[in-house]
Amino acid sequence: MQFNLLKPIWDNEQILTPVYHPLLVEHETPKQIAEGFIYTIALQSDTEINGEMFSWDEQRLVVHSFKYAAKQEKILKARVEKAQKAIAKLNQRGQGIKHLDEKELHCAVNTILKSHGINELLQIEYRKETKKTYRKAYRGREAYILIETELSVHTTLNTDIWESTVRGLGWRVYVCNDQELSLSEAVLAYRQEYLIEHGFARYKGKMLGLTPLHLGSTTRIKGLIRLLSIGLRVLCLLEFTVRNALQNNDEKLSGIYKGNSKRATARPTSEMMLKVFRGISLVIININGTKHTEITLLTPVQEKILVLLGYPTRCYYGLSGVSHKSLEALSEP
Repeated sequence: MQFNLLKPIWDNEQILTPVYHPLLVEHETPKQIAEGFIYTIALQSDTEINGEMFSWDEQRLVVHSFKYAAKQEKILKARVEKAQKAIAKLNQRGQGIKHLDEKELHCAVNTILKSHGINELLQIEYRKETKKTYRKAYRGREAYILIETELSVHTTLNTDIWESTVRGLGWRVYVCNDQELSLSEAVLAYRQEYLIEHGFARYKGKMLGLTPLHLGSTTRIKGLIRLLSIGLRVLCLLEFTVRNALQNNDEKLSGIYKGNSKRATARPTSEMMLKVFRGISLVIININGTKHTEITLLTPVQEKILVLLGYPTRCYYGLSGVSHKSLEALSEP
C-alpha cells in the first residue's frame, strides 16, 4: 500500500464511505465491516491497436477491512511477543549457557528482530553492570578484588511506531473498470465471489476429513482423493441448488443458526444445512413376523430445505412404508 494513498486520510482530507454487511434479519442494526474511497485514473495502452492508442478509465477502490486489520494486528502482536521472549532469553545465565560479549549480543538481537520483521517496533536498551567481589588471601595468594562486567538487553514497545503501523493495517486496493459500481457493491461482490479454493479447504473439515494417512500404494492414494472429491461435489451441488432456489424466490433461510432461530441467510452452507438433520432416525420393529416402521417427523426447517432441493417431503416419509408398492406409488409424480 503506497503511503500517498493513505496520507490524505491521516490529514483528514479524504472522506471515507462506510460499507455495511447485508442485513440477515429485518430491523437488524447494520454492522459496518469496512470503509474506503474511490478514485479514477486514466490509462493508455503501451502499443498501438489498429493504428490507434487504446485508452480507458479505471476505478481504484482503497478499502479498509476491519476484520482483516484485526487479523493482521493479532499476527503482528504475536510476532512482537515472540521477539521479546527470544531477546529476554539472551539474559539467562547458568551452566551450559554461552556468555555473549557485547558484539555477539548485538548480533544476536539484530538477528531476532530481522527474523520477526519488527526492527523499528521495539526499542532496545543495553545495560552494562559492573560487579566487584573481594577475594581473601589463600595459601600464599594475595587478596584481590575481582571485577566482573555483565551485559543484558531489555526491550520496550515503541508506541509511536506501533500506532502508526497498526493504523496502516487492513488496507487493500481493488481495481474495477465499471464506473457505475459503488464502493459497497464492489466490496460485497468481491467477498461473495466464487473461489474454487474454498471447496478444496473443505477437505480439511469434519465433513470430508482428509486427515493424514499412511498409504503406501499410489493407487490407494488416488482412490481416496477421488472418493472424497465425489463428496465435495455433492456438498457444492447441494449448496448451489439451495442458494439458487432462495435467489429465485427472493427469500432467505432461517432456523439453521444454533441459538438464533430468527437469523436468516440467503447463502447457507451445506455443512450448516446437514447439521439441521441431526437426530433423525428410522426404527424398524418386527412383531410376530410383521415389520413396523417408524421415522422421525421433520421440522419446518428440514421440510423447507427438502423443498428447496426439489424433493417433496413424501420422498422422506416414504421410507416408513412397509411394501414396495407404497414406495413405488410415492415415487410417481
